[in-house]
Amino acid sequence: MEKPDNTINRHKPLRLWSNAFAIICIWTLFILVSWIWLTQVIRSGTVETARIEARTAFRNDVIYRRWNASHGGLYAPVTAETPPNPYLKTDHREIQTPEGILLTKINPAYMTRQVHELAEKTSGHKGHITSLNPIRPQNAPDPWERQALNRFEQGETEVSSIEILDNTKYLRLMSPLITEKGCLTCHADQGYKIGDVRGGISISIPMAPHEIIERANITTLSLIYIFLWITGVSGTLLGIFFLTRQIQKRHQAEEQLRQHEKLEGVMEMAGAVCHELSQPLQTILGNSEIMLLDLAPDHPLSKRLNKIQEQVERMSKTIQNLIKITRYETKQFPQGRVIDIDRATKEHNASTTDNAPK
Repeated sequence: MEKPDNTINRHKPLRLWSNAFAIICIWTLFILVSWIWLTQVIRSGTVETARIEARTAFRNDVIYRRWNASHGGLYAPVTAETPPNPYLKTDHREIQTPEGILLTKINPAYMTRQVHELAEKTSGHKGHITSLNPIRPQNAPDPWERQALNRFEQGETEVSSIEILDNTKYLRLMSPLITEKGCLTCHADQGYKIGDVRGGISISIPMAPHEIIERANITTLSLIYIFLWITGVSGTLLGIFFLTRQIQKRHQAEEQLRQHEKLEGVMEMAGAVCHELSQPLQTILGNSEIMLLDLAPDHPLSKRLNKIQEQVERMSKTIQNLIKITRYETKQFPQGRVIDIDRATKEHNASTTDNAPK
């Protein structure tokens, strides 16, 4: 019965470490999936941040265009950067101040173009006002803008995507320009009516600054997840280690209890055997001594009786050793395992020898 118990005891720690390996694999998979998911969330957030920035720029364009249109246009001094707009067909396009300064009218489209040029120089943002029917040839749409304008005709209100412009990654966003009353001053002859889509403004936001923040966030996230993974794995290994130690201690305690129970059984059996054999042996020994007294030393039976006495004394010593058993020890015989009396009483005999008078 001992062999199966030992096999089970050996297999329990192995099973625990197998479970620990499975837990670590599951924890690693969870950390990896979570990291991938949150990384995608961060990247999506980066694109959405750039998209919000582009929407804000578009709304600002619409607001100041509306402000310009509400005043019927504004006048600015004619310079190399602000020449008269040859595509603006209106009375009093140029006027002169009493001091002789020549002014030219700045309509919403002209102002928007100049603001876009200034924004590109200062922040790298690109802006382009465009239409499928532009008055100014330079306002003609590129292929991406043309596709967006066609989608506006079908009812879409915004188009955006990541594109490469001049070997640089940009978030491009375009929204339509809806014809308002102030727009008809310049565009009435094109056949537009209030509420018509007459073009759009495309905004291109460079992704490089946003990607720098994205990489920093992903690096921070990665460090946190590495720490969490190491903590989880270390906790699992330490937990299994201490649990294995506790199981080993429990097995040792159980083994000691089994040995104690076996020892109690052996001692009870030994006590019973000693009790049952002591009296018959004393009888044999006493009768053999009486018989030896009645026989001459050279009588043939004397030798036999002496051998009987030797064996009886040997059996007496064995009985005394049975009483002194202090632990459970066995040895192998052809008929099976039996109690090893010498080893089972070794501690007692050694203690007796040490305490003997010298």
